Amino acid sequence: MGKIMLSRLTVTLAVAAVVGLALPGVAGAVDGSTELRTNTACNDGKATAVENVAIRTSTSTSAALVTTALKGQTWACGSTSVILGGRYTACGTTNGNGWFYVYNDNYAGYTASGCWG
Repeated sequence: MGKIMLSRLTVTLAVAAVVGLALPGVAGAVDGSTELRTNTACNDGKATAVENVAIRTSTSTSAALVTTALKGQTWACGSTSVILGGRYTACGTTNGNGWFYVYNDNYAGYTASGCWG
């Protein structure tokens, strides 16, 4: 029984490692590399747009536009963690797929995490 549990743990850890390698550029590396990285902009519950950035209905660049956050505006974040979504190139981020859920008094939606600081 102990060997079976150890074997399952080994397989689980191996799968987790492979999945981690298969998700390169989680918030998009600024230099376009596939380095796994995260954006900590929402750690305090709010983030500031580093450029004008689209706020969308879902985590895809083809999702409907809700509004645009202007450079320098601060918005509240729905979560402190990055949400995986569609790939984007924006705000110096190439092939990013990390998104934030942001909101203010008038609007709420998803936005490319690489555009917030």
